[in-house]
Amino acid sequence: MKSLSIITVVRNDLDGLKGTIASVEKICNENIEHWVIDGVSNDGTVDFLKSLKYEWLSWISEPDTSLYDAMNKGMGRVRGDYVLFLNAGDVLNDKFSWHCFLEYVGDDFSGVLLGRTIECYKDDLYLRPGYGKEHLILSMPAHQATFYPKAFYQHEQYSMDRPVAADAHFTARAIKAVGYFFVPDVVTVFELGGVSSSYGSLKVLKKRWSESHKIKNRIKLAVKFLMWRLVSTRCFYRILALGKYTKLEDINHVE
Repeated sequence: MKSLSIITVVRNDLDGLKGTIASVEKICNENIEHWVIDGVSNDGTVDFLKSLKYEWLSWISEPDTSLYDAMNKGMGRVRGDYVLFLNAGDVLNDKFSWHCFLEYVGDDFSGVLLGRTIECYKDDLYLRPGYGKEHLILSMPAHQATFYPKAFYQHEQYSMDRPVAADAHFTARAIKAVGYFFVPDVVTVFELGGVSSSYGSLKVLKKRWSESHKIKNRIKLAVKFLMWRLVSTRCFYRILALGKYTKLEDINHVE
């Protein structure tokens, strides 16, 4: 079976990290390793990592220049046939199985694997991509459900001149280079509200604007920024979900 490396970048999010490691622990075996890249946290994260004695878990704690600098450091250390990035606070779906996930593709396939996510805002749950919307996967792949093959990641890095959208750029380059396969399993559950899903910061907006070179993308960005200002956060995410995601009644009610 092909091996999997999971990379978690963290800085001062001990509670989120604990949840992520606990979810990874459920699937770990000889084919899975987990690397934690800590940016010199001062909230007890380092002491917590020192207390763990898992053979499948490795970690470093050192300064970095950005989130993507830390992610690049992780890629330089892992050994898996595939790599998956889980941020501190992201958790693997309880039903996720790396072995079952691989059964969808043949042994000879070595492209990008894309799965589903469940994204949460309070008690609102969204399946991404939604049922019947699988054809939209390339327009909105989540890095928390994107598995990059060694054939790509061992030679590539996240672009440091894209402080907000480097993950989307990295994924697009990977798919173009090695192809992809969509697996309809839910890989990860995570909370909305991070940098990539928030539009309230003018500083972040300016970075997004500078990274969006197409007029169409800038128009979409402007509309989202206005919506963020005019409606509640819950309403904002509900509007974005229309026509793309499936709203779930319960996290276990996934076909």
